Amino acid sequence: MLRGFSRAVSSRLRTMPGYEVAARWLGVLTPVGWSVSAALVAGVVASAVFGWIEGFIVAVMGLVGLAVAIASVASPSPLSVSLRMASDRIVAGQVAVGRVRVLNESARRSGATLVEVAIGRGSGEFMVPPIAGNGTWNEAFSVMTKRRGVIMVGPARTVRMDGLGLLRRVREWDEPILVHVHPPTVRFSFDATGMQMDVEGVASEKLTSSDVSFHALRDYEPGDDRRSVHWPSTARYGRLIVRQFEETHRSHHMVVLDTRIDSWDRRSFETAVSVAASLAIAGSGEARTVSMHTADEWIPTSRPVAMLDALSEMETSTRSDFAGVVRRCVMERGGISVLSIVVGESVDDEEAARLANIAPIDVSVSVIRVVPGRARRRRKITRGVIIDCPSLEDLPMLVSRGVTV
Repeated sequence: MLRGFSRAVSSRLRTMPGYEVAARWLGVLTPVGWSVSAALVAGVVASAVFGWIEGFIVAVMGLVGLAVAIASVASPSPLSVSLRMASDRIVAGQVAVGRVRVLNESARRSGATLVEVAIGRGSGEFMVPPIAGNGTWNEAFSVMTKRRGVIMVGPARTVRMDGLGLLRRVREWDEPILVHVHPPTVRFSFDATGMQMDVEGVASEKLTSSDVSFHALRDYEPGDDRRSVHWPSTARYGRLIVRQFEETHRSHHMVVLDTRIDSWDRRSFETAVSVAASLAIAGSGEARTVSMHTADEWIPTSRPVAMLDALSEMETSTRSDFAGVVRRCVMERGGISVLSIVVGESVDDEEAARLANIAPIDVSVSVIRVVPGRARRRRKITRGVIIDCPSLEDLPMLVSRGVTV
């Protein structure tokens, strides 16, 4: 009941004229400033009610101190601050480098100023020395990245305080910069993945009358496309001869990543994200069609950078039916030629085999199980292979040992 009354009073105060201005100025007071203000009010009360001369002196001293503090921070600052990052995309484990630039826009020398830069949940402080008129001050800073994610850098804030520390006025500059920390990946030959079926590549054994892979010549049959007539052979044999083609397929590699929160600890999950990203990049680097899905959503794969950005923002899922996710992915994106399923060590061989059986019979399937601290292993099952991958560095070797991944 008391909380509801407090909320009602707060809402009523917000509608009063001048509330925003008052709130902004009251927010400038530091804890010391609030103490001095309280002493000032107490001194006024003591002087007016009890006639204490000491109270009057305290009130005058507090008033003078606040007046001096207001004069110190109320005047507009001649400084402007800009924040830049060398790159807004970086790989986990690397160092992001940024720069703070402070410009004195007046012709007079400025005073020393404190600049704060918000970095993730923390902040960095820069003590800017006095700057000559129309001069600049630059300072570089670094941001350590330990794991995949998104770090918000900025905005930069100038902090002005009076000499007594009663008031603290903060001004924000520019918009914050989002730095995407991409998962680490490894590069390996695309051929190692075994995805060889492409318009310019391997043809199937199915024959068709119209495609791009020439197979042989045969006699014309009713219904054949006249554009397939081979006129030199027709003139030679005196009857219509047409070209016979082999049906070709375009390769489509689908990567499904298990992101269920109960399947992973932090370390193994980050390794799994890197494994899935490496598999997808191996395909997109050769201009093959690649699709990626987590337990919740499709990841954009039109460009590697867009995919890595999305993976940087991705979190674990509370979904439980991962087999249903794989089944829906196969149905929504028909025509896949290779399916890679990245799972955790909680998935045993029997469950891995069930996941592999979801794919159509003509799809090459691999279940890649991320098992930190265990031996790497690759073995065949009825519908594909199971790969135990202890670390990201083991992935190229495990993939290249066979032709089906």
